[in-house]
Amino acid sequence: MAVRALVIEDDATCRRSLSAALGRLGLEVLEAVSAEEGRPLLSENVSVLFLDLGLPGIQGDRFLQQLARSHPGVPVIVVTADDRLERAVELMREGAFDYLAKPVDPTQLEAVVTRACNEWHRRREIKLLRDERDRREGLKAVVGSSPPMRKVFEQVRQAARSTISVVLLGESGTGKELLARALHHESPRRDGPFVALNCAAAPTDLLESLLFGHRAGAFPGALESQRGRILMADGGTLFLDEIGEMPAELQAKLLRTLQERTILPVGAEEEIAVDVRIVASTNRDIQQQVAEGRFRQDLFYRLVAFPICVPALRERPSDLPELAYHFLHKHRREADRADVTRISEEALGILQRHPWPGNVRQLENAIYHALLTARVGTVLGPDLLPEDILHPHRVPQPATESPSGGAVPTLQATPGSAFHDPETGKLLPLRRIEELAFHLALEENDGNTTRAAKALGVARATLYRRLKSKKVG
Repeated sequence: MAVRALVIEDDATCRRSLSAALGRLGLEVLEAVSAEEGRPLLSENVSVLFLDLGLPGIQGDRFLQQLARSHPGVPVIVVTADDRLERAVELMREGAFDYLAKPVDPTQLEAVVTRACNEWHRRREIKLLRDERDRREGLKAVVGSSPPMRKVFEQVRQAARSTISVVLLGESGTGKELLARALHHESPRRDGPFVALNCAAAPTDLLESLLFGHRAGAFPGALESQRGRILMADGGTLFLDEIGEMPAELQAKLLRTLQERTILPVGAEEEIAVDVRIVASTNRDIQQQVAEGRFRQDLFYRLVAFPICVPALRERPSDLPELAYHFLHKHRREADRADVTRISEEALGILQRHPWPGNVRQLENAIYHALLTARVGTVLGPDLLPEDILHPHRVPQPATESPSGGAVPTLQATPGSAFHDPETGKLLPLRRIEELAFHLALEENDGNTTRAAKALGVARATLYRRLKSKKVG
């Protein structure tokens, strides 16, 4: 496809001469005699614009400034009789890509056109990359159009305009990290790094080093210095997932970082200045943790300046079909079922009636499971859905709202279930049920106490104390 140029010049002789020269260089040329006439032509896939400054109506200088804002992807070459160096510098500051003095020299014109076309391709590639990043990381990457999600999107946009600390509240699997990435992308820090750290998954004895970094020799095995996550996020955003699981001693150190905007790596003697925005998340009732003394009140007020409550999937049922199809298209090629294009109405009905204790993450897993088990046909039917979706009474169910307003999980204990004595049929004592839960969590997580504690919804320290007192394992 030929490169298209637009020439805006009120002098007919100059306009035709320049157009003819551009034509000989292989460009397709559009012409206009004023800024008003040329503006609509910019929508015709123009790659480079030649602009005379002495135009009738809107003067070329003013039009040049407008173009820098409205069409930043189009290089503008000013054609002027003023060949002074000072004037050229002034034009560049106003947004011109380059300038040509009248009468235009053919050799200079060819060189300028080549550079302008290369610049147009570069700007176009940058725009395509940014558009793709918007789709992957911005709010466009978050699926949902229900009223609860529209409220969340608006709150994210509001918070993104400032550097206020944000905490995302909601159950596990609701997409809090995805929203944290969207908030970062919508903010002026979008070109800086986005760094995430899960405070519950990191080993307690390494969390300080992961967060603040360490110097070589700071502790046994520290053979070389390492940057912590805060320093990695300098100039950008640090996402602290499950902030409620952070040990008390690190809470104090994090508070100092927020107040002083400095960090002190483990084993270091001098503090390092940092510029980082903190976005935190938790699935806990953090106010209750403050009341119980498990989370510092002063840190709470620092972090929870702008709380955003992320709704559970069961609170936004109208979003479910859109989400289900989003995951269908996301995973069908990976599952080698590119031919599957539709979900049956019966399957969608079952999905919409399910309470989704695992939220959006559980829905994604269910759709992926259905794709992997599909054999023939282009429609996902109800027979392909996982057992826990078809028979939800056999798995944990969401309960009514907790005093904090969020849903808390509960279990249905029907006669003959694991919560009843197999000999007497009577409900087991709470102590015995607790021991069974510990055994089950450890077994399902291959003895990993960190994952077992997370599965049970308790802190690791709590699990360690219970294991010691009950000698479970």
